[in-house]
Amino acid sequence: MDPGLDARIQSMFKRDVGVATLLAALMWATLLFTYVAAFSVIDDVKVKAILAVAFIILGTFNSLGLLSMSRRYKIEREHVYGEDIHHLDANRKAKQATRSAEVTAA
Repeated sequence: MDPGLDARIQSMFKRDVGVATLLAALMWATLLFTYVAAFSVIDDVKVKAILAVAFIILGTFNSLGLLSMSRRYKIEREHVYGEDIHHLDANRKAKQATRSAEVTAA
């Protein structure tokens, strides 16, 4: 594989993993904030416990989903990101062709 293409794929993969990590952290912060906000309103201890378990299950499944997505992208990164890079390059060439046509027409 072309080293330049591999570097671009690695860069896109790292960015996607970073975004997934940030989104997971924000989700956990939101769940924690929601639980703390609801904790003061709810009087029943059983409901608080059920809510805590539900939040933990929700956060765990969503975090595992993001982890699974990252692993799948790592395995198939040449296919996933290679196609994206191909389309990005094609769009860039089309824009350059349009700009050069506008310059020559003017």
